[in-house]
Amino acid sequence: MTRLNRIALLTFAVGFLVEGATEAYQFFAIGYLDHGWIGFYYIGLGTTVLGFYLMYRGRHEWTEAHRQRIRSGHRLVRAALVIFAGATVSIAVLGTVYGGPGSLGPPSALAWTVGGLVALAFGTFFLGLVTLVDQLVGRYARWASWVAFGWSLGVAVLTGWVVGNEFPELLRQFFTDPLLLVASFAPLAFVMAPLFVTYFLFTAVYLDAYRRLVLRSASRAVPPVPAAPGPADVP
Repeated sequence: MTRLNRIALLTFAVGFLVEGATEAYQFFAIGYLDHGWIGFYYIGLGTTVLGFYLMYRGRHEWTEAHRQRIRSGHRLVRAALVIFAGATVSIAVLGTVYGGPGSLGPPSALAWTVGGLVALAFGTFFLGLVTLVDQLVGRYARWASWVAFGWSLGVAVLTGWVVGNEFPELLRQFFTDPLLLVASFAPLAFVMAPLFVTYFLFTAVYLDAYRRLVLRSASRAVPPVPAAPGPADVP
């Protein structure tokens, strides 16, 4: 089981590193996107697929190692409700104060709900990553994981705000022109790009968990040193 744990953690870390580099690339290449070379967006899209595949493989290996473990999901359900409610309220405030990114947005309640669901998907994903290694890392790494989660929630709210207001148009493109839909997500790449902070922090956190598992395995592999004979043991 320990070997599978190490493989899973290392695969996660590589996936985070790839996705973090992708998001950083999208963030700092926005000037090239503005000048019309959409190829930068598609390159990032390809590396995003690679990063998420590695994270999927890491999760698969972790599940295989812990197949017999039964966990209650009631805490996650409560956390999901809090994330959804908090994100929806935040998006409602943004929509009321700043309006919508699009000129012809959907009804406010629909935009807020869709945005809250988008933020919920982000939040539960990253919360799961935090809880997965919470008991395996040190104090500073644990703090870093929660900072990464908090940062991801901020990005999730902004992304939900944009997607909620563009939802009718995105839905129309999904049914009429799926290829155009892919290109329509290019502006979202910049909105989501600050997630590179979250992914780089998770890279460090999961490498810390990997390091600790390796050290723990090495300490168990060292045979105990026999005690020196005392005076009573000498013939």
